Amino acid sequence: MCRFITATLPIAADIAALDAIARRHGRQLQPMANVSIERQIGPGFRYFLTTLGHCDCGTPLGRRAPERSRREPDPAEAAQRLRRKGWSEAKIERAQAQQQAKRGAVDEVDAVAAREALAVWVAFLGEVLAYGSNARIGLLLHDYDGALSADIALLDREAVPRQALSVDLLERMREDVLYEFRR
Repeated sequence: MCRFITATLPIAADIAALDAIARRHGRQLQPMANVSIERQIGPGFRYFLTTLGHCDCGTPLGRRAPERSRREPDPAEAAQRLRRKGWSEAKIERAQAQQQAKRGAVDEVDAVAAREALAVWVAFLGEVLAYGSNARIGLLLHDYDGALSADIALLDREAVPRQALSVDLLERMREDVLYEFRR
């Protein structure tokens, strides 16, 4: 399974110029065919793959969406397992404190890197919206089990005004919701 970020643009958009903007931000706008998406976005829009590499697994887009939040280990369950192994209470407390400190340090580094990557997305989307007469761009996150042409049922479409575009919004993007950023 791989995650991909795709985009929609009005059919009248200057794709060559917008693709150049995308490439300056480490993305692309490569036309792609997906009958199910094309039917849902309507005839006035085109569908694009934004991925330059193999896939977008690990993207910070949607990393804090409710469905992607990871389950934190239960300290009481972990302590009980360690007690059964014969660990002392002091040793269990030290181990849990070390694990928590390590998790906090890793989460902090991950959060900084994610916010930097999301700032690039904010800049890219802002530049696309500011270009010429282009007044909108849609983004869609989807985890594919197979071909990129597989059927996808959009769960929702969410209109996002330019002034609401933020790192926090991008972190909370939900899978299979088409976010339509508008000027």
